[in-house]
Amino acid sequence: MSVFGTFPNEDARVEKKDGSVAGPYKAIFAGTSIIVPDAHADIEEGDVILRKLPSGKDERSIATQVTFFQKMHSIPSHYQIKFKKGSLHKMQDKPSHNITINGAQSVQIGDFNTQNVINSFQALKNQIESSSATAADKEEAQSLLSKLFSHPLVTSILGAAAGVVLG
Repeated sequence: MSVFGTFPNEDARVEKKDGSVAGPYKAIFAGTSIIVPDAHADIEEGDVILRKLPSGKDERSIATQVTFFQKMHSIPSHYQIKFKKGSLHKMQDKPSHNITINGAQSVQIGDFNTQNVINSFQALKNQIESSSATAADKEEAQSLLSKLFSHPLVTSILGAAAGVVLG
């Protein structure tokens, strides 16, 4: 029996930096270290060790130091991982913004909203109207734009904001 066999083993998965997940590997969660007695485990610094808690949630531990040890006497090859608790979600990579507004009439702030899309199409509509193209060309361009915004897929993505462009 392995010296590690006397310790409680739990399944651990490894979330790689590219978002893929390796494992599960048997692991020993021993205070400030995680021991993975699997010489073929794919673990490196910066990876997130995922441990399933009784609540069903994943405990996330960010590997700060990963050291591989070769077999020595009765101790099998294994990884010892130093870690810090944390989440390291991809969403945390979003930049933070400090915004100061003085004397504004209306303001919209947000990420991943449709306002920029609507503004772009509104500008396109205005440029079509003010262009030096023939009336027939302007009418055809406006009709195509209107057809785009009346398509069910576009409407479902942009929602009620699509009607704003059409005026």
